[in-house]
Amino acid sequence: MGTRLFSADGIRGIVDKHPLRPDDVERLGRVLAVWLRQQAPNPIFLIGADTRESSRRLKAALVDGLARGGVRVVDAGTLPTAAISYLIISKGFFNGGIMVSASHNPLIENGIKVFNNRGVKVDGETERFIEDLFFGNTVLPYEIRPTSSIEQLDLSQHYAMALAREAQYYERLQSHVVIDCAHGAASQIGPTILEKLHIPHTVLNASPDGTNINYRAGSEHVRFNPGSLAQTLQRSNAVAGAAFDGDADRVVFVDRQGQLYDGDMVLAMLSVKLQAEQRLRKDTVVITPMNNSGLTHYLRQRHIATREVENGDKYITHALINDNLTLGGEEIGHIIAHTDRFYVTGDGLRTALLVFAMLAEAPGATLQDLAPGMRKWPQVKAAVWIGRDTQLPPPANIPGLLSLLSKTCEIIPDLTKLECRPASTEPVYRIMMETRTTETIVLARHAFAIGKYIQQYFGRVGSPIQILDCAWGGCMSEAALRERRFRVTS
Repeated sequence: MGTRLFSADGIRGIVDKHPLRPDDVERLGRVLAVWLRQQAPNPIFLIGADTRESSRRLKAALVDGLARGGVRVVDAGTLPTAAISYLIISKGFFNGGIMVSASHNPLIENGIKVFNNRGVKVDGETERFIEDLFFGNTVLPYEIRPTSSIEQLDLSQHYAMALAREAQYYERLQSHVVIDCAHGAASQIGPTILEKLHIPHTVLNASPDGTNINYRAGSEHVRFNPGSLAQTLQRSNAVAGAAFDGDADRVVFVDRQGQLYDGDMVLAMLSVKLQAEQRLRKDTVVITPMNNSGLTHYLRQRHIATREVENGDKYITHALINDNLTLGGEEIGHIIAHTDRFYVTGDGLRTALLVFAMLAEAPGATLQDLAPGMRKWPQVKAAVWIGRDTQLPPPANIPGLLSLLSKTCEIIPDLTKLECRPASTEPVYRIMMETRTTETIVLARHAFAIGKYIQQYFGRVGSPIQILDCAWGGCMSEAALRERRFRVTS
């Protein structure tokens, strides 16, 4: 079974398989109770979930374990991940919290994100403490009469009201917008906030039934298929479209022309705005190795420095808090605007409101106008499907792969980034390639060749290889690579 529970973003797995079997999750609850009772004799813990059918069952098992361990649990129902963080900080009496969600991942998967009493995802030391207890032989607490838990479903409205109050100080957007809620945690709260702010809007994919979260909807679908959202913008005469993921901690944007504006583009927009308002502390933005070098180049031209941390928004959070910085994010759409102490994790809804406010401040402006001169360098990212229940070794353990990567570097002399690694949250190998000038189509062909080599090693030739054009958005098909063109699938 191994001795690791946590990946880059909490605990992830396939529903009803280790570590997400009911017994595993109940045990995790009792382990968390030990951790919490080291901090307070009578801890109070906040829990929420996305709209997956399995989230209710996992939440029930967690609540049982926590209650058996002597922890009083407050169940906030369905709400975004960022709401858990915000409520822990703003209420002041929670000793931590959990969000049950697998974010953008498909229905068959789920996950558990653990927050401490500062509203921040737990650090590596705490993760190891939890893992040691979970896999060890220490006797865990088990009360015959468990601590009572309560439902407090109005907490999501506290978060919604906080976002609406903050946005009331912005210029109100008069233009129409479209939001894609991914049939996830934003499905109710997203439209509610826009209605409170009287922003004209069209809502897509906001009818969760427990099985349709992220299905042909949400931020990941739009990143690979920006044209699908652009068509709705054209029909609605909308100025912008925002697409959230299942737990609404990510957001990406699309304009009427089908141009994708991911986290890199949003960081460029917000950096310019915050610097002009003298609110970009230390004139520094926190990024990860996966951010496009075009962003770094753009910020440098404006005398804005970048600080690079590990992939994962929790590492961005730690840098923002520890170094008293304002802004950071990932290209996938996690954006953290740490403008005050209440906002310390990726928040798709708040980011959308910030972008909509920028559009409102410049009547007639488009998304492209919000970061003038920003150009992403040619970049592709490939997701190479390997399959579930397969251990994914590092590249060095796949014979010949390092040699192939080295030859690729020789063939493409202006290569600025090449990353090849197993994913931490999905059964895929990830390949990222970036250059200053070499065409995207060339990068895509090399990424596809590397992906096929990896699949051949695992005996998975013929399984999907998805290649994303990071500069413009859209999925590059195998046929398009042969014909020196690409199409956006819908």
